[in-house]
Amino acid sequence: MRFQSFRDFQDGEFLGALGFDIVIHRRFLSELHLPTGQLVACDPLFSLDTEPFSVSLPKGSHPTHLVIAELRDELRVAYAVVDVGQEEARRWEVAELPPIPGGDPLAPVDEVGYAVDSTLGAFLDAQTASDLMDYQQIVLPEDDDYERHLWGQIRRRRRHGVGFASLELRKDLKIPVPDDRNLLAFDAGFGPGYYPTYLGYDEEGALTRVVTDFDVLDLRFPSFPLR
Repeated sequence: MRFQSFRDFQDGEFLGALGFDIVIHRRFLSELHLPTGQLVACDPLFSLDTEPFSVSLPKGSHPTHLVIAELRDELRVAYAVVDVGQEEARRWEVAELPPIPGGDPLAPVDEVGYAVDSTLGAFLDAQTASDLMDYQQIVLPEDDDYERHLWGQIRRRRRHGVGFASLELRKDLKIPVPDDRNLLAFDAGFGPGYYPTYLGYDEEGALTRVVTDFDVLDLRFPSFPLR
């Protein structure tokens, strides 16, 4: 099944599929705090050192939600969405990482997106990622509460559907950061894989959406060739 273009599905919406209807559930996660505006999308357990996307978002907090597809008797996260603006996106671009220093700018790119190995994807600010990596370097393994808090929230919510977590550095990990920076993690589609992120722009050319596509609904973003 393929859609003409991405849209923010509403909670309770039905989509026709082969032999059954897909029920869409829209779930608000939290405000994603971006003190630098440099957005990182990654596997939160294996790749916190992922570089932020080349395009920066406005600094501050942005509402973030999941689009969840109910497929017969299972729930899967189809999209993770950061709402940067209020307007509908009219044009989409692949969210790209900055070029590797010293690398060949003309070298072909085999994959667009980020790898998921742990079954989880995440959004966070580049500074938040740096803070978490510093924290893991300082604390002893037995005192590292990062994975414990993350999996605790994920598993608790999986009992009622899909897993997700909003991990606050200052509140949950007692990291003395000056603001409310956080990490938002969520079940990634059907699990391990390679997932692209897209940037949506409104009619005026302003960035309004950031969407990671977990290949559950086989969506095609307009103005881009099929992958």
